[in-house]
Amino acid sequence: MDCIVAAGGLPKPEEPLYAFTQGKSKALLDMNGRTMLERVMDALQTAHHVDRIVVIGLENDMGMTFQRPIDQYLPDHGSMVGNILAGITWLRETDPTIETVLFCSADVPMITGSIVDAHIESCQPMDKAVYYTFVTRETMERRFPGSNRTYVKLKGVEIAGGDLAIAQVVVADHNEELFHTLTNARKHAWKLARIVGFKFLIKFLFRQVSVSDIEQTAERILGMPAQIVLTPFAEIAMDADKPEQVDLLRGELRKGNA
Repeated sequence: MDCIVAAGGLPKPEEPLYAFTQGKSKALLDMNGRTMLERVMDALQTAHHVDRIVVIGLENDMGMTFQRPIDQYLPDHGSMVGNILAGITWLRETDPTIETVLFCSADVPMITGSIVDAHIESCQPMDKAVYYTFVTRETMERRFPGSNRTYVKLKGVEIAGGDLAIAQVVVADHNEELFHTLTNARKHAWKLARIVGFKFLIKFLFRQVSVSDIEQTAERILGMPAQIVLTPFAEIAMDADKPEQVDLLRGELRKGNA
């Protein structure tokens, strides 16, 4: 399976992570002697189920070292959706037969090749159009106490979004406008309600939405089946969005817990 790695993201001077990045890409943050991107690439390049890898957001290797050359670097296209579509376009131009793609962010340095493989295998037989990953609060706090992740409260469970996802490339053919709309509407409840439906939004506000509700709503919107994967691997969702999370991850790597 080919993989698109999102390595863009330049923290601005007013953002907390700027003190760490100083105007450079977050993917270049040092994580116990290797950058975050190098550690993520270590995992992806040792995973048995990962083939070609496209890195979005960097023009070249920036002096980093990898187990094998990156198949393609693409510049930042200005948005998460734009970056994903650019990666899919390149993969399809070079291999028109491609069917599914793995998406991974560059700020989960604790993942390993075995975790990536286990995650891909958990999505078999790949008969859904989209597989999105969540980690429960219990799973996260058991592995990374004090992780300071942001959780969404659903019916009977609190979850945090993961940084590995799988999708059929045809999803991009029919839903580009939808993805842009969802991205622009995510901070405006009334715009979001027009897409997901007021019933779903009301249930969400009263914490009555279940994982099944999310899957059914996603299928209704996409016109294709979707599946939520509640992964046992907290590493998939332990990203470096905040200074304290950078410190936590560096500490874990110093202890050799990767």
